[in-house]
Amino acid sequence: MGNFHFFLLCILALNFVLDSVHKSVAFQSDDTTTTQISNHFNVVEVSSLLPTSTCNPSSKQVSSEEEESLELVHNYGPCSPKNHGKANAPSMLEILERDQKRASLMVSRQSYGKNQVQLKWQDGTYAINVGIGTPKRMFTFNIDTGSDLLWIQCLPCKLGKPNHDCYQPKRPLFDPSKSSTYTKITCPSHTCSLTNTTLGYTQCISSSCTYLGAYLDGSLIFGYMAKETLFVGSKTFKGIMFGCNEVTFNATLDKTDGIIGLGQGFLSFVEQTSNTYNKVFSYCLPSKPNRVGFLRFGKTKQVSKSLKFTKLGRDNAIELTGIKVGSTTIPITVKKDTAFIDSGTVITRLPSKDYIKLREAYRKAMTGYRFVGAISVADTCYNIDGHKKLKLPKMSFLFEDGLVLNIPPSGVVIPYNSTVVCFPFAATPETPGGEDFVLLGNYQQKTLEVVYDVAGGKLGFGHGGCK
Repeated sequence: MGNFHFFLLCILALNFVLDSVHKSVAFQSDDTTTTQISNHFNVVEVSSLLPTSTCNPSSKQVSSEEEESLELVHNYGPCSPKNHGKANAPSMLEILERDQKRASLMVSRQSYGKNQVQLKWQDGTYAINVGIGTPKRMFTFNIDTGSDLLWIQCLPCKLGKPNHDCYQPKRPLFDPSKSSTYTKITCPSHTCSLTNTTLGYTQCISSSCTYLGAYLDGSLIFGYMAKETLFVGSKTFKGIMFGCNEVTFNATLDKTDGIIGLGQGFLSFVEQTSNTYNKVFSYCLPSKPNRVGFLRFGKTKQVSKSLKFTKLGRDNAIELTGIKVGSTTIPITVKKDTAFIDSGTVITRLPSKDYIKLREAYRKAMTGYRFVGAISVADTCYNIDGHKKLKLPKMSFLFEDGLVLNIPPSGVVIPYNSTVVCFPFAATPETPGGEDFVLLGNYQQKTLEVVYDVAGGKLGFGHGGCK
């Protein structure tokens, strides 16, 4: 009888474990060299966190009638076609300062609406290659889930940044006059009216639908709304609406030719290709700049067993209720539709009162390393000189519907250089109205398969996505 009771307890325990696994997304490993030493800590080799100068492609691209997968590369890594292994990459300090500006604009955009505040034109983090025009020419586009418009820098480039030449010999621009499939969107027209509703700053000039963007950072763009043929992997899409920039003032044209907006608006590439891909796309952001990820449009036939879903709302809103650090759970206290996932924001932002509690729990878990204070917006940094391995707390995001998303080890610490690492979270920039927002940044998304099922209102996460 005693053996029977013992057997029954084992069965109940096994069911409990399986149920817990079913509701969580676990990560035995990403691209880092990781060893689990307890329920609350991992040991990570420092060398596995640092990038190298050699491209290490590790992602397979797939093409079928239902899906299309493209290589996704880091703009300043050796795998980028714009770099040829000789990139003048921004420092981590510059990255953090740029990221703070983007976070401020993202928060302002949610406070005042898309039409009142536009995002800063600047190079993003991850890019794909897309063909445009007839004959086809390949260009590099940053991906951005925080915006809708697909646009490219065009000839003639009538204005540039002071002391900056738009006609860089190494950066040929798109010339619409040499494409037989380029057509401007006329006005007045229903299409231009819809465009105005989405962008908020279009106007009719010589019967052509134009847009004007005055950005908060002082940059200015002007161009024509048009239709063109796009070549995405093996597929051809005719009549895709996009912005053809002609005027560019005080804006950087460094590592990108344009942006492909993956938001939920009328002009989004996701919306324009909905008949083919059913408003489904996914990506895996590589763990380091020298590795390759993917951007996939459409539902994949090879669904990962670890893929679990949570709710996805308007403007990529998520229902985040807490963050766990080791054995400590920090509740996240925000209103509905004020937490968002964003591919362009680097480090995750939390309301100040919640961030302070999270930071305290993280610092308690990192007492084995010498605290060196703040570097830009990253206010919790450590000197790890002499350490070959790091003991890092396990962290996870907790969602309203019970999903537990374990953050990959590479998303728990961000290397400032080879001897200093920082906590990759920060407080959300303040808004005039005092609203609290959450931005789930790309640093915590690295190596995950992140699936946006916009039509189904679902957001999926799976481990080992880039492999």
